[in-house]
Amino acid sequence: MTLQPYGPEQLDQFALRLLDLAAVVREMAHESREHEVTDLALHDKKALEWCGRLDDWVHRAKADLEVRIRQARARRRAMSAGE
Repeated sequence: MTLQPYGPEQLDQFALRLLDLAAVVREMAHESREHEVTDLALHDKKALEWCGRLDDWVHRAKADLEVRIRQARARRRAMSAGE
């Protein structure tokens, strides 16, 4: 795995991509209800595995961001105390 620097714009783009996928799945659910299709067979094992990994990845990234935020706050406080 390669670490890539992500700014707010890249995080937004990634989030929008995930939302687009979620919207498609929600649309599928709506259409299956509307047309009374109750037995769509899907190969879900890999997708559920990926979702689990993505969930872990997001929580680790959030924890890393919280550490970086604390460090940035401490630097700003140190700089303003030194002025």
